[in-house]
Amino acid sequence: MLSARCCALRCVGVGQRCGRSSICFRLSRACDVDNCRIEIKGGDEVPILDGSAKGWVEAIKHVGTCDSIDCNGKTKEKMAPMLCDPMYVCKRDPFIVSFPSSKTHISCGINFSKAPAIGCQWFSFSMGAYSYSKEIAPSRTFCIYEEVQQMRNAGLIRGGSTENAILCSAASGWINPPLRFNDEPCRHKILDLIGDFSLFARNGNQGVPLSHIISYKAGHSLHYDFVLRLAKTSIRDSFG
Repeated sequence: MLSARCCALRCVGVGQRCGRSSICFRLSRACDVDNCRIEIKGGDEVPILDGSAKGWVEAIKHVGTCDSIDCNGKTKEKMAPMLCDPMYVCKRDPFIVSFPSSKTHISCGINFSKAPAIGCQWFSFSMGAYSYSKEIAPSRTFCIYEEVQQMRNAGLIRGGSTENAILCSAASGWINPPLRFNDEPCRHKILDLIGDFSLFARNGNQGVPLSHIISYKAGHSLHYDFVLRLAKTSIRDSFG
């Protein structure tokens, strides 16, 4: 079973630096890939495609995966860090709390009161390659239109467009519907969390801990704070 073994994937290209590295991590981890080499050709950033992970998941399925073999020719077992005690980080309203669990489960909440079309949303998700590809991977990154205009006026995000993000106006709602899910923004936040938490991968484990993770109004900065805290916490490796 691939879900109980360490899988390998090789993405071929040329390059030495990689921007948006958490995109690589969230794709490989969520597709049950633990051991891979990713090289980028023609730039130093991972292509954003349509703002979701759907195209990458499809590409990984197309090339396939295989069991990772050790120096003795034996299949490597999949390992995952297991949380021993509850832990949390917070910055005013935003927080992340994690409780020990035998499986990885993520509950995520967002609240964009200034953009009523988004508003308050919650979504819960149990980690698995199939559920990820169906419930999380298609969710695109989203932006508040008025904030985008301010950044463009400052000469930023010139490569951004309605082809690689969904835009929501605080005043008039969604600019480029339809959404793939009613709660697509919240699902995309889980996509981000998986990638950022995968930065914790070490000693052959998957990075995202076996735990119930509850996140509210958290972004990349708080994700990284949690990972740093996690590195200082009592963790043991468990075979998945």
